[in-house]
Amino acid sequence: MYKYLAAILAILPAAATLAQDARQEAIFSAFDSRVVNQIDAWFSDGDFPRCINFLQINHELKPFDYEVTTDLGWMLGNIERPDQELQVYIDYRKAYPNYKDAALPEATFYFLKKMYDKIPAILEPKMDMKPHPNNFRVLAHAYEKTGRLAESKATWEKYIKLMPSDDTARNNLNRVIKKLEENQ
Repeated sequence: MYKYLAAILAILPAAATLAQDARQEAIFSAFDSRVVNQIDAWFSDGDFPRCINFLQINHELKPFDYEVTTDLGWMLGNIERPDQELQVYIDYRKAYPNYKDAALPEATFYFLKKMYDKIPAILEPKMDMKPHPNNFRVLAHAYEKTGRLAESKATWEKYIKLMPSDDTARNNLNRVIKKLEENQ
C-alpha cells in the first residue's frame, strides 16, 4: 500500500507541472491572438506608431519569433525607417546564426533595395541547412544580377533538385543557361 502511495505522490508534481504548462500555453496563445487582433485593428485605423510600439514589445518578449521580427521590420519600412528596418533584420540574423531562415529578411531587404552584392555573403552559409525556397530564389537572382551566372545556375539546379515541380525556377535556370551560352 505504501508503495502505491509513494508512487502516486511521486507522480503528482509531474502532473501538476504538465497542467501548469498547459495553462501557460493557453494563456500565451490567447495573448498572441489578442496581440495580432489589436495590431490589425490599429493598422486598419492607420495608427502605425501604436502598431510598431506593440510589435517592439512583442519582439522583446519573443525575439526568436520570425513572424514578429518580420512584421516589426515591415512596419518600420512602412513609416520610411529603412535604417531601423534593416537593423531589426541584421540583429535577428546575428542572434540566430543556426536558424536556417534567419538571413532571409535581411536578404529580401537588400534585394528590394537592389543591393544584390550584399546577399551572397549572408545567404551562402544557409544553403546547406535546407532553408525556405525563397533563400534559393533570392540568392540565385542576386548572383545573376551581379554577373555571377555560373553560381546562379548552380543555385537554381540545387533548388530544382529539392523542388522539381517549380516551373518558374526551371524558366529562370533556362534563362541563366542561355546567358552563359551567349557569353561564351
